[in-house]
Amino acid sequence: MNIVLCADESYARYGAVVMASVIAHAINIEQIRFFMLTPGMSEETKNCLRESVERSGAALDVINIDVAALQGFKAGRFGIAALLRLLMHRYLPADCKRIIYLDCDLLVRSDLSELWSMPLNGHTAAATINLYSSSSRGARELPDDYFNSGVMLVDLTAWREKRVGERALACLEREGGNFRYPDQDALNRVLEGDWCWLPVEWNFQPTAYAAVEKRYPHLVTHMAALETAIRHPRIVHFIGSVKPWHAKCVHPFQEDFITYSRHTAWPIDSKALASSLSWTERIRMAFKQPKTRRRRRLTQT
Repeated sequence: MNIVLCADESYARYGAVVMASVIAHAINIEQIRFFMLTPGMSEETKNCLRESVERSGAALDVINIDVAALQGFKAGRFGIAALLRLLMHRYLPADCKRIIYLDCDLLVRSDLSELWSMPLNGHTAAATINLYSSSSRGARELPDDYFNSGVMLVDLTAWREKRVGERALACLEREGGNFRYPDQDALNRVLEGDWCWLPVEWNFQPTAYAAVEKRYPHLVTHMAALETAIRHPRIVHFIGSVKPWHAKCVHPFQEDFITYSRHTAWPIDSKALASSLSWTERIRMAFKQPKTRRRRRLTQT
């Protein structure tokens, strides 16, 4: 099972949490082969990543990517590391014919073998639709036609043959200035009609809570699937600028992410996060806790 992540020095520690959560739920750990693509990180960081993964019985290959091919491309707030997957076909070994791609702001809550074995039915990739609120800037009339690229199952052979990475970069070069999510928007353009749906529990996005609570009209056909995902999220995606390692995070699964961080070389200190808040911020956070706890209770353990 080939699992690909991308991280620079600052995000390596969060990628480590993702890998720890994969390992914790894996039935056959020795079959897992991680690849972390990076524009560069210290040898100390690489060694810490390898130690935490390999002591479990899984394998990890940290691959330095020559980012010269990405010079001039705008990645916005996401950084150059977000574009590395567009070059993955050049660096992954030839025996990688299928991969699972994971962002570094995820928490895996299920064995990934079911995802790994899903049929692609002739498509290059499988992904989950991107969820958004009815009032979201950039909302689309047809939400079913646009996927979130934080979790993808990819036929890497087809990706190579169809030159998906090169075409996505060319798309970025032409239109990147108009893209809100540069690499994701480019992949959606290039893979239009060439991707199939993953059930939303495999990329559980926080908008699912509000979508069900407020019955968003544009997602009405997905309500049953969203309700299932809330009860049984397989992969939790911490979408948005506030992440579980931030003090102001109120995501129902923040504590789970922090717990898995303790299996890495970079444990997150919950008390230190709380103490970094002002008293005014702590009071605001306290008012949000009932909703956070209520949403978490909807998940069946």
